[in-house]
Amino acid sequence: MTPNVAGKHVCKITLYAVIILELFWLFVETRGDFANGILFYLQAQMNIIVWGFFAILFLSSYFLGKMMGEEMLKGRKHLVVASIYGLVEGLILVAYAIIVFITQGQLDNMLHTIPELALMIIVPILLLWLVAASTLKQKMK
Repeated sequence: MTPNVAGKHVCKITLYAVIILELFWLFVETRGDFANGILFYLQAQMNIIVWGFFAILFLSSYFLGKMMGEEMLKGRKHLVVASIYGLVEGLILVAYAIIVFITQGQLDNMLHTIPELALMIIVPILLLWLVAASTLKQKMK
């Protein structure tokens, strides 16, 4: 296993999670009125802020996954390394969200929701990284 393989593996696990999440959002949005639901869903997804979020998500998954692969090859415990890099990626995404709030002029309105937003981003990202590290550890054996 090389660090590039680890980066691709973490990116692939992230892609699977995003596909499942997007399908869930599509189902929720189209539950009442399918035609309008599809339009609202597409309108929400065709947003530069959402594209930026996904770009940061996948780029950080790849590059931090490479770093995690190097650490695992050095013999560090996979759960510790996954927790560290998952937390780093979660903090990167929370920082992006805060920057979006600031640039949109919504920081005063959204200030009370930042802890909830951080929790909603960091916990799933940590779980994603733990799954990726566990499956990567199985591949290493």
